Amino acid sequence: MLDNLDILENYMSLTDKSFFNENIVNVNKKVNIILFCTIPVPIIFAVLSAVGLWIVPPMYSLSVFLYSTILSLLYLFLMKKNFNQVLLMYIGILATSGFVFLLGYEGIITITISFAFPPMITCLYYNRRATRYTTIACFILSCICYWFRSYRVPLVLSGVETPFYWFVKNIPGIVIEYIFLFILTDYMSNRTHNTLKSLVKTMKKAEDAYTKLKETNNEVKIINDKLQEKNHQLADTQFKIIKFIAEVLGSHDLFTGRHVIHTQKYVEIICNEMVKLGFYTKELTPGYISLFSNAAFLHDIGKIHVPEGILNKIGKFTEEEFEKMKCHTTEGKNLLEFLPMINDGRFNEIAKQMAFYHHEKWDGSGYPNKISGVEIPLCARIMAAADVMDALLSKRLYKEPKTIEEAIEIFENSRNSHFESCIVDAVISAKDEIAKIDREFKLKETESNEAEQEWWQRYHENKTN
Repeated sequence: MLDNLDILENYMSLTDKSFFNENIVNVNKKVNIILFCTIPVPIIFAVLSAVGLWIVPPMYSLSVFLYSTILSLLYLFLMKKNFNQVLLMYIGILATSGFVFLLGYEGIITITISFAFPPMITCLYYNRRATRYTTIACFILSCICYWFRSYRVPLVLSGVETPFYWFVKNIPGIVIEYIFLFILTDYMSNRTHNTLKSLVKTMKKAEDAYTKLKETNNEVKIINDKLQEKNHQLADTQFKIIKFIAEVLGSHDLFTGRHVIHTQKYVEIICNEMVKLGFYTKELTPGYISLFSNAAFLHDIGKIHVPEGILNKIGKFTEEEFEKMKCHTTEGKNLLEFLPMINDGRFNEIAKQMAFYHHEKWDGSGYPNKISGVEIPLCARIMAAADVMDALLSKRLYKEPKTIEEAIEIFENSRNSHFESCIVDAVISAKDEIAKIDREFKLKETESNEAEQEWWQRYHENKTN
């Protein structure tokens, strides 16, 4: 059997494959964890069935349990035996795809968006070919699931006479979803792979040059500068990819795409103003302010799991709708668990804290955990202020924007209740800068914003009629 680097040569034409080889090993470890996390799923089915909260056939739960257990242990065994990592990558992708298929084919559980999970995992390998194959395979598995489901749905309630017509009626929606998924995952994997490939090549050249020119201090300095520049480019590329993912996922919600851009800027302004006023000067270093502002792009990523009808609803939420909306904090944290490590994991931790805690309040009246005071991470406290500021200053389908004076008054009235006092002081002190940025956002976005709002207004009116 060929060693890992020989196999990699058949898949990638790279100057230096060590980076991608190491990435495959690291992602395979994460996939192993994911596979073990599937084992409790059928156990939960059995428990819920036992207490009468759900009806899941015992044999179905047993088959899912056996599949998860056997595949998880087999995958772990192959890893321990130093099995070829590229082949192990495909085994892991097939195993996760098979698990999703096993959940959905009986029709007991309605599976749709979960079929996007294996392609998104494959994107982490930076392998365009594998991503394409996985997306196509998941599309086929999804169609097969719908075919099986067509024999199990109540046809009278569905308005069709035969399973075949039910299948034909529902399959166009699946096709459209997978077209978008294919475009997104293909673009992400290809762009990331090419960017990293270019950077790895450049850094390899810089290392070779460093070895040759280290005799003179001046030449060594030049090489160090080049390496530093490429490291910054790599970090910049990572954050651009994060911004791209946040904006693409934000298309699920009319306002989320612009909202994350606005809040990213407001987080930066508030942090810098707090430092000027002498608050948290040890914590708010330039490096951490940069991490805070970039992590703000991902604070609402959990909204991808909130139904579109709730996200873009005109009017007040029902109690049930609000509970679903609140889940976006937990969903966001869970999604970010799969984000590759950035800045030694500091960025990942900040992003998860912002996503999970940005609706907590200083007095403990927020959600999801109703924690208060300094129990709330500093990054989430600042994120909450930026989040509210943009909500106040932005137009929504159900309200007109507040003026900066009205927004400042609301912040003053929320001192020591919603927000920490020093954060309110920073917002008030940065009033003019916030107002300036808000005007720039509105000037830049007015035309497209009005067109989108008009479309959504007609959409909701048609639904009402």
